[in-house]
Amino acid sequence: MTVILIALIALVFTIDVRRRDAEEQLKNLTVRLEQLQTGNTEQNREAAKLVVEMVRKLIDIPEDIEPTVATIVDVEELKKQNPFYEKAKNGNHLIITPERAILFDSDRNLILDVVPVQLQPAEGATSGEQVTPEGQ
Repeated sequence: MTVILIALIALVFTIDVRRRDAEEQLKNLTVRLEQLQTGNTEQNREAAKLVVEMVRKLIDIPEDIEPTVATIVDVEELKKQNPFYEKAKNGNHLIITPERAILFDSDRNLILDVVPVQLQPAEGATSGEQVTPEGQ
């Protein structure tokens, strides 16, 4: 019985560490997305709109939601920080809605992965949002 209890405690600890790592990665990603959005050009907005249209054909994203779209440029660094990016490659897209993060390969028109998230106002920030994973 003691061995089972110790194993369960170790499992809970391991899961919590992974959840915190994923949360930190998504926070960092949000900061990067905010930085990219401030320099957004009309061309970038049009490209993001096309990506969202492609993804909407594969998964239900309500029309009243305008997701945030980022293009992955350093997948190896992302893979080191979060297993969510294991299937990704440079040039893939990350689409973030208030409920989930979607990893999308536009070349293959394929959703690679989806994780639930919860967007909350960032602490100490004047604007922007913080992405927090659920159940990781």
